Amino acid sequence: MKRKIHIWLTTLVLTMAFSLAACGSTATDETDSADSSVQAEETETEEEAAPEPGEESWSTAPEYSATLITTTSIRWLSVTVGAGEDEVNLTWYSPSEETGQVLWTTADDEDFENALTFDAVSTFASEVTSGYYINRATVSGLAAETDYIYKVGNEDGMSPVYSYTTPAYSDSFRFTVLGDPQLGKPVDELDNQKTTFKRVLNKIKYHFADTSFLVSLGDQVNDFDDTEQYDAFLNQAALYSLSLAPVKGNHEIGGSQYSEHYYLPNQTQYGTCDDESDGDFWFVRGNALFLVLDLMDAAKWGEHEQFIAEACEANPDVSWRIILCHYSPYNSYEDYMENAANIRPYFLSFTDAYDIDLVMTGHDHAYSRSNFIQADGSYLEYESPAIDPEGTMYVTLNSSSGSLYHRPTAQNEIAFSEYREAPEVTDVQVTPSTLTVTTYEAETWEIVDSFEIQKSGG
Repeated sequence: MKRKIHIWLTTLVLTMAFSLAACGSTATDETDSADSSVQAEETETEEEAAPEPGEESWSTAPEYSATLITTTSIRWLSVTVGAGEDEVNLTWYSPSEETGQVLWTTADDEDFENALTFDAVSTFASEVTSGYYINRATVSGLAAETDYIYKVGNEDGMSPVYSYTTPAYSDSFRFTVLGDPQLGKPVDELDNQKTTFKRVLNKIKYHFADTSFLVSLGDQVNDFDDTEQYDAFLNQAALYSLSLAPVKGNHEIGGSQYSEHYYLPNQTQYGTCDDESDGDFWFVRGNALFLVLDLMDAAKWGEHEQFIAEACEANPDVSWRIILCHYSPYNSYEDYMENAANIRPYFLSFTDAYDIDLVMTGHDHAYSRSNFIQADGSYLEYESPAIDPEGTMYVTLNSSSGSLYHRPTAQNEIAFSEYREAPEVTDVQVTPSTLTVTTYEAETWEIVDSFEIQKSGG
């Protein structure tokens, strides 16, 4: 009897052991399955995550789309910076000789029932494009961080509806800078350049949706009188939604096209070249004064110091003073050194006298950043962050459209330069105490260069 009980117990124990083993096997399979599921989800999440810096492609940034103005009778809309952060200036061409208007309203007012109307402050016949009249208007009183929509024209014809979002109004802000687009060099590459430029603008909208404005440092087009090239530059969906601060370049000398296309704030007669509407201008954002110089007439280089003096006197409380211009007195492309040497004495005079912190330039199609240049032309070397540096830093940008690239040569005054056959974008972040300049290769978003200036009393 005892033996039978022993056999039965042994059988029971073995059966339970096999059952537990089977259960354990099932639990393990379920766990492995769950782990695999989690791993799959993690892999999927990783695939959807934004690429690391330097690993982007053009397709990383979604295309910013809007109906081009060429679908209507209106042509060549430009949105440029206003005198204050609550203003924008608009220019457009219309076949109607009657005064045009801007209809501007919040994004939720899709039928424009509550739109404000801003009449063009001037309407005049184009000297360049027969049959068109140029309208210029200022939209003011804009609220910070607000989504708007607008359209331009009159009863004879209106543009499509475009969107515009105001940035935060703050002493801490960013702006975005591009070197020479120079669309049309060479002319048989215009279509490709237009596409590349569009991709660059898409990257700006993607990465810097909060940018206060966009700077283009001259040579927007290769041929000053080429309508197709201006079409390629201005007929970009992203530019309908960004405030542009254009700089006049040497490829825009020769006629009034540049002046006709842009309505600029606080514009003066200093530095005028082709007409009375292309001189130096200034504007303020946050605690920074932006001084835009028209350097195209060498006979008027001596006028720029007076312009800077008057602009600084009108804005005595700013913390930062930044010059934007086309030619650089401190560059790294050998063929342009003679021009740089000729203009250098003028810059040495006013950058020291008016405590200019940063000069941003184009023209070279080669990226470089200088050491801090002193009044006598000597320089001081600083590591980033440079705390209360003495002197002025010069940053010269590469091309933003792929039109042309030059190889830099070593210069004592230049702290950093690099040759890349790729479009670049420069981000400048401003706070009361810091100024940070970071340049990216536009397609891959690899950081090319970054430098920070700090002011201990900021």
